[in-house]
Amino acid sequence: MIPWESTLGFTFSPRGNGVKGWRLLVAGLLVFVFLGPSSAHGVEVYLNVARSQGRPLGIAIPLFDADGATDKTSQSYSKQIASILTQDLALYGFFAFIKNESFLAEATAADHKAGKIVFKEWAELGAQMLVKGTYRVSDGQVVINARLYDVDRGTQITGRRYTGPPSAIRLMAHKFTDEIIYRLTGERGIAQTKIAFTSRKRGVKEILIMDYDGHNPQQVTADRTIVLNPAWSPDGRFIAYTSYREGNPDLFVMDWTGWNKRVLSRAAGLNASPAWHPSGQRLAVVMSLEGDTEIYVVRLDGHVERRLTRNRGIIDTSPTWSPNGRQVAFVSDRSGTPQIYVMDADGTNIRRLTFEGAYNAGPAWSPKGDRIAFVSRRKGPFNIYTMNPDGSNVVQLTQGQGSNESPAWSPDGRYLVFSSTRARGIPDLYLMRADGSAQRRLTYLTGGGSDPVWSPRLE
Repeated sequence: MIPWESTLGFTFSPRGNGVKGWRLLVAGLLVFVFLGPSSAHGVEVYLNVARSQGRPLGIAIPLFDADGATDKTSQSYSKQIASILTQDLALYGFFAFIKNESFLAEATAADHKAGKIVFKEWAELGAQMLVKGTYRVSDGQVVINARLYDVDRGTQITGRRYTGPPSAIRLMAHKFTDEIIYRLTGERGIAQTKIAFTSRKRGVKEILIMDYDGHNPQQVTADRTIVLNPAWSPDGRFIAYTSYREGNPDLFVMDWTGWNKRVLSRAAGLNASPAWHPSGQRLAVVMSLEGDTEIYVVRLDGHVERRLTRNRGIIDTSPTWSPNGRQVAFVSDRSGTPQIYVMDADGTNIRRLTFEGAYNAGPAWSPKGDRIAFVSRRKGPFNIYTMNPDGSNVVQLTQGQGSNESPAWSPDGRYLVFSSTRARGIPDLYLMRADGSAQRRLTYLTGGGSDPVWSPRLE
């Protein structure tokens, strides 16, 4: 095991239709088309408000209307679509939701009676934004028409039509969430992203991948051994990881769906903690080629390009690249206890960042480059903190709730996923905003979750 990495045990219970069916879904069973105008002025009008520089936007998401006859099963789709959209958008903290179901039903009835949207009715409820849609089931496929309206102006901002199997309803709703976020903020959303993590069953630890909100966990390795440190490539195509499948902790790379595994490094000793360079052409890894635990740069063909640290008897581990690839933050015990340092990409100009607490580890550089998340133990269990890249402005995000470790950033830098033992004494995965608010549990698997890493956007 790598020094300072969590070794708590937990088990995994497979769910769902298996990886094969899941791969078919992500391979492209969805079709979507534009529905009407996607006005560029929407970004200009709502940008400041949606970034929480003003009051939250009032938004109404009534049940989607059935387009034609539906059976008993498909009748539940209406509530499912609206619920997913609401849960996705609530994460951002940009919106004030109209929650009274009877008021939503009355306004919807007024629309039906008038044969058009009666924007005055929605405005009286406090809605500035309105999501309306229909769905129908045809030849085993679900067709969803979704639109976003500016209530004050009485105009449509954007519209989309999605077609896919019933199993893709959640993905279709996620797609429209991302469309809403883009139209209101000018930034791409994260509802279609995924999280890779590890989970254990009867002493065997494997990699799973789930939706960003904890749904649809699927196992993507079957090494039947200990698997650690999944790391997503910048283009979202590959995952690097450490596996003991051949007895030694070796480095492997696979397609993110679990196919086409190949060896990256099987040098004698430790091969672990892979961290992709922003170019995707090389990785910083932890190896013990010459006895000591040091950080190296390895190309995709496994060739060692450069050694970054050189300290006899010292452990250097857990590298993380800055977004511009010019610096590497890492953990070292050269001061006597694990602390976080940063160095230039060639291994020079090493500076210590953490000075408070006897144990600081797990650095993760934010996608925007403005913060580094890390783990610190200060008179109690481990907690998650963030700091500026120079070590200043340290902010504690978790406190008094179990042991919290392994922070990883969302691709937009707004959120962190991390592991915590707060619920049942073994690690589960949680999500929170970058300021520590809105913490919520993601995994409920028998085996819990550890070592999370957030995917880039996979569109």
